[in-house]
Amino acid sequence: MTEQQENKDIAYSIRKQGEDEIEIRDSIYDGYVRGFLRLFILLGIIIIGGSSGSSLLRDFEKDYNWVFDEDKIITKSYNSYKARTINDARILNKEFNIEPYEEYKQHIYYPDSPVKDLILDVIWVPFVIFAFFLPRPRGFRVNRKKRVIYWQTILGSHSIAFVPENGDPLGGINYSRFGLYAFGEHERFSLQLWINDYFTKRRATACFGVYPSPSSEHNAQILRAIRAYLTEDNPEFLNYVGRDFKNFGLKFNIALCNAFALRVPFSRKKADAAIEKALTEWNKKTPNQKQGWFNDIRGYQKIINERHLREDLDNEVKSV
Repeated sequence: MTEQQENKDIAYSIRKQGEDEIEIRDSIYDGYVRGFLRLFILLGIIIIGGSSGSSLLRDFEKDYNWVFDEDKIITKSYNSYKARTINDARILNKEFNIEPYEEYKQHIYYPDSPVKDLILDVIWVPFVIFAFFLPRPRGFRVNRKKRVIYWQTILGSHSIAFVPENGDPLGGINYSRFGLYAFGEHERFSLQLWINDYFTKRRATACFGVYPSPSSEHNAQILRAIRAYLTEDNPEFLNYVGRDFKNFGLKFNIALCNAFALRVPFSRKKADAAIEKALTEWNKKTPNQKQGWFNDIRGYQKIINERHLREDLDNEVKSV
């Protein structure tokens, strides 16, 4: 794969958030779950539409008319009653007596709970729409100005890691290029990241990168892009990254899983407050204490890399 194609593909997983921040999208809950639900819904529509779709529409129309326009149903029934009465009278050569419409309405059969029937007809619609446009969870963010890597969870809490001044800029987090990936056939994986939050002491983890992945090397491309973002003023990949994730291109499977997603609001104010609070505590530490924290992270990374080597997987990410 050419370097230009790698940079184009990186736009599936990374987007800009201002001048000094990028976001890497969630993998499992963003792409896989939404794609699975959409496929399930589309198959359901095809199956139902091919067998009983017209019947369902007729039932809905009937329940709707009973609630909002009952005369439409009764008038149709009344006209049938008149035609039948006149026809029977002619066959029997008898006079006919047609009941007035208002009297006919008094003994017509009404549904027990027309409103309830209508609600049951449509109550599943908002759930299907929500599932189809499943909101996009927040990804993790890299802020090169404040030199932090952080994640704002769905509940609004924050996990924050720091970027070392020297050495590998990824030295404040742990990563595995071989995270959980449905139907990956041991060739494609999610990018799993761990953040040892210095302030709260929590160890948070999740899987990131676009699902489905455009190539088996995509996770390494993401890690290289983060390193470049933290060490270069204007890395090449930024020329291909926009304010939103790339969702289309020529890859229909990526579009199916990721296009037209709703957004979960991101609280910039809460994020800035959490980062400043963490940085205040961090800056109270001595250089040795800071280095000790990075050494612990490096130790975790060594364990992860060794575990993957036993699986014949190379977790090292070398520069191109």
